[in-house]
Amino acid sequence: MARNLRGLRMNEVSQEFAVFMDTVKMKALFKRELPDCLSGSWTLSDCEIQHPRYKTYLNPKSRDKSFLALAYHLKGIDEQTQKTDSRILYVKAYLGSHSHSEYLKACSEAEASHQDRVLHIDKYSMVCWFFPCDPALPWLPKVLEPQAIKCYLTDFLLRQQNSPSFLIKDIVLSIVNYRPEIRCTYRYDIKRLSGTTQTLYGKTFSDQSGAEIQRRIASLYLRSLRNPDSFVMARPLGYDATLHTVWLEGLQGKPLLDSINEQNADKLMARLARHLVDLHSVNITGLDTLSEDEQLSEIQKKSTKLQNAFPSLSEKIKHLLINLNDQKPVISLNSTRLIHGDFHIQQLLLLDDNRMALFDFDELAMANPLVDLANFAADLFTLSLGIDFTERLINQLFAAYQALSDDDISVDYFEWQLRLQLLTRAYRAYIQQKPNLEQLINQFLIAAEAGCADKITGEINVQ
Repeated sequence: MARNLRGLRMNEVSQEFAVFMDTVKMKALFKRELPDCLSGSWTLSDCEIQHPRYKTYLNPKSRDKSFLALAYHLKGIDEQTQKTDSRILYVKAYLGSHSHSEYLKACSEAEASHQDRVLHIDKYSMVCWFFPCDPALPWLPKVLEPQAIKCYLTDFLLRQQNSPSFLIKDIVLSIVNYRPEIRCTYRYDIKRLSGTTQTLYGKTFSDQSGAEIQRRIASLYLRSLRNPDSFVMARPLGYDATLHTVWLEGLQGKPLLDSINEQNADKLMARLARHLVDLHSVNITGLDTLSEDEQLSEIQKKSTKLQNAFPSLSEKIKHLLINLNDQKPVISLNSTRLIHGDFHIQQLLLLDDNRMALFDFDELAMANPLVDLANFAADLFTLSLGIDFTERLINQLFAAYQALSDDDISVDYFEWQLRLQLLTRAYRAYIQQKPNLEQLINQFLIAAEAGCADKITGEINVQ
């Protein structure tokens, strides 16, 4: 019987894995154990943690199968070229001696050309995969290795677009986001022999969920062509079921975060509100509904982990949860709309023609549209924009959205969602093991207690 540790028995098992959540100790460990570090060809300079997750087995006979999985983002220097580079190492650390059998299994499942990217550090019961080798994404190297992707792009994608063939001179690959055993998003900047350039994005999944995401994107894209109030959408190029990959054409522009300033903020927030109201009016079938009860249940589980990890903050977290439960709004079902589900300023691009583009449609759901506004607002507090400017952006967006929407837009509901989103970000800081962690989490809790943009007294430093 297996169970993900979502607040249950986490303290018991996490203590045994504590070393793996300590970046200082893990940096020292990798310097001693990684082949390139030992050979002297690569010097490790930095180590960051992303996406930790626990899994425990309740049956004592299966206890050794319990593991901690996490990705280490490593930075270092190539001693031959003196150039800095980055590497991603995905690690599963096991209790007991189970790692050996897991290592043998990992090697047998990896392609022969990638078996050297699977490591076993026996004395720490660790199985490691160097990106792009991934136990749940065995097809990932096929879309990330330069020679293989050149052939692929001149075959599958061009056939999808009925385009004439072309010769590729160079491809520059950038990893946008990687979630081990779940998905990977990457960007290709392609230069042809003719001198023309093109940008493509791929998103590879561990399952076939990409087919449904492709359907959503295609629907939104076609609608955006007919509607000037819609966000601009990247053109979908197709879904490859063999590689579990969605392909999109890139858009040329500048991140909205880099474009916004004191002079254009009001105009951009008004435009953003108009596009967001339009998005919330779209009808897409087959989506899950996100209720306030589900949100409370999820934040309760996350808060339990925070309380276990930071006993000094436990009472503050407890009072926040009581407040969220007591003040839970009663919302009419008629207020349920399509929401983006992960709406924040880094998802937005200001195009060269001054239109606004939106990305990433994995989390679409049906919910109160103010979930998106609160998510956007909570994220702004984690950026170095200044508290006055942050407050101005939030208030301008909310006021513009309220004026444009046909729904009854409740300030109380927005503040409730904002408190919940800020508490969620406290948990994210914990699982990402941000620097000055306890102080940072306390900042999120103080902001969540205020619960309103003009009552929050300072921005939250997540650097």
